[in-house]
Amino acid sequence: MAAGEGAVLSHTSAARRFGLDVPARDDPVQITVAASRKAKVRGAKVWRSRHLSSLDVTTRGGLRLTNLARTLIDLAWVLDDGWLRACFDSAIRQNRAIVSWVWRVMRSHGPGRRGIGRLRALLQEYRRTEEVPDSALESLARELANRTGRKPQLHYNVVDGAYHVAEVDLAWPKLRLGIQCDGWRDHGTRAAFVRDRARDRALFRLGWSVLRYSWDDVVHDPDAFRDELVRSCELRAKSLRAA
Repeated sequence: MAAGEGAVLSHTSAARRFGLDVPARDDPVQITVAASRKAKVRGAKVWRSRHLSSLDVTTRGGLRLTNLARTLIDLAWVLDDGWLRACFDSAIRQNRAIVSWVWRVMRSHGPGRRGIGRLRALLQEYRRTEEVPDSALESLARELANRTGRKPQLHYNVVDGAYHVAEVDLAWPKLRLGIQCDGWRDHGTRAAFVRDRARDRALFRLGWSVLRYSWDDVVHDPDAFRDELVRSCELRAKSLRAA
């Protein structure tokens, strides 16, 4: 209302209304208005868009906001690679059809838009696979792991003959090295603690090494996380050659 007629919530503000994974709330309210208008709102970041039509707008809880596809396109402008992937993963967990929808909307907004190249590459990945991470933590860990030069497999199933032993969040099967992302929601109970350790022991008996990382490990110290992965991969490769 403060931004005037036609204004909509957008970018991270719209993403939060859709329940998407975006960085912690340390940014101002994001609002988009038509390029023909000017608006200044205290406590808000106001964007002006040359391509804002009624087709880009929806409502949630009585608020006008950019629809899901347009929101994701806008986020390609403001999020880094890790958070853009995490946000898209959370959207796809809600509705797999979002990939085709974003492709169609992206074409109408034309080439040259900031972030379109990154967005196109990400969408092409999604078109090649049905598997997506289960959480923002997994998404961010996977993005960092990809940068080590050794891309992991997502949700790798370790078996012992005909028996399924465990699903590993991120895995390098040739190195028998795995990562488990310990989010508090799924791993913050006594039962989960006991189950996870039993699973680690079962994997160890098959020659696997499992590294467990929390949100703080991945998000608050990404360089240390990536460096440790590089060293771990090198050590596993060396030990397997020696064996």
